[in-house]
Amino acid sequence: MAARPGGKVTEVFTEPAAREAAFRLLENEDVPAEAVADAIHRATARACFGEPFVFVPVDGSSLNLTDATGAKGLGAVGARAKNARGLCVMSAIAVTGDGTPVGTCGQRYWARPLRAVRRRGRKKDTRPLMERETRYWLEVMAQARASFEAEAPGTRPWFQLDRGGDAWPVLLAATQAGQLVTVRATHDRRLCVEVDGQTQRLWPTVTAQVPLGSYTLPVPPGPGRAERTAVMEIRACAVRLDLQATPSTLHFEVPVWAVHVCETGTTPAGEPPIEWLLLTTYPVTDLAAAQVVIFGYSRRWRVEEFHKIWKTGACRVEETQLREGERIEKWAAMQAAVAMRILRLTYLARTAPETPATAVFAVAEVQAALVATRRPLRKPRGAAHTIVEIRDAVARLGGYTGKASGGPPGALVIARGLCRMELLAQLIAAEAIKL
Repeated sequence: MAARPGGKVTEVFTEPAAREAAFRLLENEDVPAEAVADAIHRATARACFGEPFVFVPVDGSSLNLTDATGAKGLGAVGARAKNARGLCVMSAIAVTGDGTPVGTCGQRYWARPLRAVRRRGRKKDTRPLMERETRYWLEVMAQARASFEAEAPGTRPWFQLDRGGDAWPVLLAATQAGQLVTVRATHDRRLCVEVDGQTQRLWPTVTAQVPLGSYTLPVPPGPGRAERTAVMEIRACAVRLDLQATPSTLHFEVPVWAVHVCETGTTPAGEPPIEWLLLTTYPVTDLAAAQVVIFGYSRRWRVEEFHKIWKTGACRVEETQLREGERIEKWAAMQAAVAMRILRLTYLARTAPETPATAVFAVAEVQAALVATRRPLRKPRGAAHTIVEIRDAVARLGGYTGKASGGPPGALVIARGLCRMELLAQLIAAEAIKL
């Protein structure tokens, strides 16, 4: 699968014996999807051994799958009006402190009911926690913690959550367990502070703080967004949130730090300023600590890149034609590991370009990449090929044209290159065995 990324079993495994073996594994009830995923998550944690901490972006998504007969046990995904079917998924990935992706360390699938749950006009979801999808944030974070405790007990996962994770159970669990968590705030929450009899709120309290400093942020062009170098101003303070454990009337006082980042003086006319408000359990006592929190949250976009590679990019897991939910989950978990390998290769060549290529590629793959590109690299006798050299060789096989492409190679050309060199790598490995 790593050598030939693709969405269908028949596309990945072209030889009849290998294809039959793949189907037998996927259909084997003695190898549950949870066990396959757990092995992958533990391997990710093991690869992080020795790191003091790793960023762990967590995010939800969905797999839009074909289910013409409605017999696959899938649920609703996307807009209800479109009547799409598939599986919802919450994923956690590990990213080292320098921004290099490692692998998945938590994942949970579920089928959403085909009929929407009606709240009878209430603004808040008053269902018990175990009936809400909020619980999947907690379950995936627990999976990741268990993997690190078992395989890398000295490494702390620092969870990075988007606005969907701004929920009282997540914030309460994080502070009670002493976890490192950063959440992008979406609610203007009550604080456990009153001034002149008025309860104070989160946003006005933080934005009233004296700025700690500023930094510049390159902003690429996009829909409704002009390209520019934005000046971002940083404010921070400690706050005590007043969380209500709905649907009960219980209230909890939760201490966190709030970091506010807002564009100042560089916003084009007609555009809203770039702005974040982050809630974190990491102590923010000065500008340097605030910058660490901001940097960690900016690594959250790695999980968005993972979803793109996994779902519709190189791995195209949404194209699977498997007929049962359990088999789909098993296949998707293995595809997630392949997607993360591609993402890791993409970034490792940028963050640690002198890494030996054999840390990621098999020896036969290194030789195949050099032979296939017909560009022998001049190396001193005994010098090892680096990750960036072999990545570029693989990418050229996938259509990368070098600097003319506008930047370093991306995941898609790397995946195409892996497919095109796979047969040659097999032949080289077979000849080595004979010798």
